[in-house]
Amino acid sequence: MSGDIDTTRTDIERWILSELSPSRSTTAELSYDRMESQSGRCLPVIYRPLDYSKRSHWQDTGLIAAFTEALRGARRVLDIGPGDGWPCLRMARRFEQIVGVDPSPRRVRVQRENAERLHIHNVEFLEMDAVSLDFADRTFGGVAAASSIEQTDDPERALREVFRVLKPGGRLAMVFEDYGEYFPESEGDEELRVEFADGPPALFYQARSKDPARESKYGLFLDDSGVREDNELEDVLIGLERKAVEFENLSDPSQAPSRPDTLDVRFFERLRPLVVDARYFELRHLTSETLDQILEAIGFEDIRHFDHRLPNLRRFFDAAAEDGRLDELASSFEDIAWEFGAEAVRAAEEGPGDFAIATRPAED
Repeated sequence: MSGDIDTTRTDIERWILSELSPSRSTTAELSYDRMESQSGRCLPVIYRPLDYSKRSHWQDTGLIAAFTEALRGARRVLDIGPGDGWPCLRMARRFEQIVGVDPSPRRVRVQRENAERLHIHNVEFLEMDAVSLDFADRTFGGVAAASSIEQTDDPERALREVFRVLKPGGRLAMVFEDYGEYFPESEGDEELRVEFADGPPALFYQARSKDPARESKYGLFLDDSGVREDNELEDVLIGLERKAVEFENLSDPSQAPSRPDTLDVRFFERLRPLVVDARYFELRHLTSETLDQILEAIGFEDIRHFDHRLPNLRRFFDAAAEDGRLDELASSFEDIAWEFGAEAVRAAEEGPGDFAIATRPAED
């Protein structure tokens, strides 16, 4: 790790690294393998019926349109890190075949279960890491990636693999967490949560920074009997678990409570005797500028961006809701949302923007 990153570590990070010597891990192990549903079972079509009264369902449909439009002309598509099967399960009827790859065994199992439940048979899911794709060169006409490239240990290597497996003229369409714009929300963004499921109690501490653009997550696995013998500590941990669930269900993130007292080295010092295992991962995140630099160096061309939040679609929905017109749009809302998504692709231009489209040259 570079010295620049070391100087931006929080006090808690430095304490964990010096006092607990955590072993290096992956996002699959510390995050995605631990989720029953990566989306909280809220995805339209995959988990819930489409609802024209919900703005998120309009946006979801618009994003599926954007991926589909960006990859227009491809017959076989690769979806990197589809989570619960998004976007590939919603795009399936638009392409001949889609292959989804994910390094998390649990995610692959959920993806397959969702495909079977939805009777979708032209999507295949494989356990595979994007930094080492087990496909021949020039296999796919298009590649989709939704907030997944930056979750790999080496985003540049993953993008080189994408370039390798794309056919000449094939396109990459990717949404990424743009650390140069709105994400993370503030410098030194921190999060603390507790999980009691899937084994011993686990405390997860996450820290993000914009300069350098990076994310670190630490998993401290605690002695179960020791936690239960300390009633006061157990209550604190249960409260943290409850707060994490409440935060995820907030309709307005600005309502989130202020920094908890437990985001302090003294709290971690109290936990130290109970820590039986400690692991962490650290990711190098992207900005529109650094992504473009990587894509250009690899050999991609026609690199364009837009805002994945589809602001024009959001404004249209908000105006229709305010005017009481949503009911009359019920039968056509999918077509309307679809056109907004497709138009965003057609209007995409040089960055910034957290939806990126890039093409492997037709002759290379």
